[in-house]
This record gives sequence, C-alpha cells and structure tokens, in this order.
Amino acid sequence: MRILFDTNVLVAAFLKGGASYEVIEQAVHEHEIYYTIFIIGEFRKIFKDKFHYPAAVVNEFAEFIESFFIKGITAGAIENICRDSNDDQVLADAVINRINVIITGDKDLLYLKTYKSIRIIHPKEYWNLLL
Repeated sequence: MRILFDTNVLVAAFLKGGASYEVIEQAVHEHEIYYTIFIIGEFRKIFKDKFHYPAAVVNEFAEFIESFFIKGITAGAIENICRDSNDDQVLADAVINRINVIITGDKDLLYLKTYKSIRIIHPKEYWNLLL
C-alpha cells in the first residue's frame, strides 16, 4: 500500500511521539511511504518558524524522513478542493504519486473521507487497515 503522511502527522510524531509515531514506525516496515518536496518544506518551516528548533535539528528530522520514505513528485497543477491551498497540494501530490491512503489529522481533509479513490484517514484509523 502507498501511504502519504500529511505534515501535521509527521510534526506530531517528532514532537510528541504517541499514536502518530507508532503508526509511522509500523507503516515504514509494511508499506511504501511517500514524502514530497512540498511536505518536507512545510515540515521544515513549521519546526523552524513555529517551534523555533535549530536548523541542525530540523535537518536531522528531515533527513530521517528522506532516508526511510520514498521521494514522490510534487504536483504542479492543483484543484481548488479545500479551504486551505496546502490541503489541495497534499491531495494533488497524492494523486500524482498514486497514493492509496493519506494519513492526516487535518479536519478539512478528514471530512472528505476519500478523494479520487484515495482513502483519507486519521492516524488512529490506520490499525483498522491491517485487519
């Protein structure tokens, strides 16, 4: 299964561990996990600007993602689906990389449930995929 973790799940995993970390840790061993330049850029910006992490630490976090995930394509053309254009970019990236599941904590994305046959789930719902 091809999975794309939204930035908020990645941030939560690195900040708090917990459910987001456990899902990522398991998924990396069982599935094809993708990241895009857009998502890694958003990830870096949040840690730098919002949480004021030093560049060296942010780079280390990003390098972890880049070494264990598959680098996908960042879509050039995006449809206006959500209120937030960043969410539209995540959807477009998922489509172009033929992702099966987006894992996110974003309420706007979760509201959609599916987009062009891509399931959109909360990290806690991941375990149901394994049944």
